[in-house]
Amino acid sequence: MKTNPAAEARTADTERADRNTRTASWFALGMLVPALIGSGLFVLSTTRASGCLTYGVECADVPPGWIPGCLVAAVVLGVAAVAWPRKWLPFTSARGWLLGLHVAAQLMTVSLILSYA
Repeated sequence: MKTNPAAEARTADTERADRNTRTASWFALGMLVPALIGSGLFVLSTTRASGCLTYGVECADVPPGWIPGCLVAAVVLGVAAVAWPRKWLPFTSARGWLLGLHVAAQLMTVSLILSYA
């Protein structure tokens, strides 16, 4: 049986790139909790947030479901980027797109939390 060395090298490169993207996805998913805790602690240390909690004044104009929605999107996209089998990906760069969307949802969640500061 003849093998094509160029095709094997391409497959090995694709597998290596997918493995690197999966590692980056693990890192980004692991950074979700510290980012949420850090932004929450920062917001709670401001006078505006304490006035919002104590007296209900100067609160941010964030719609009620946006922070939990962005958090759920970040978690679902992060888990999909980490756990989706490579054979089931619709195209080779799908995991990279999932990682990018996860990071965008994570940044949006943190930005919405920081808007209370």
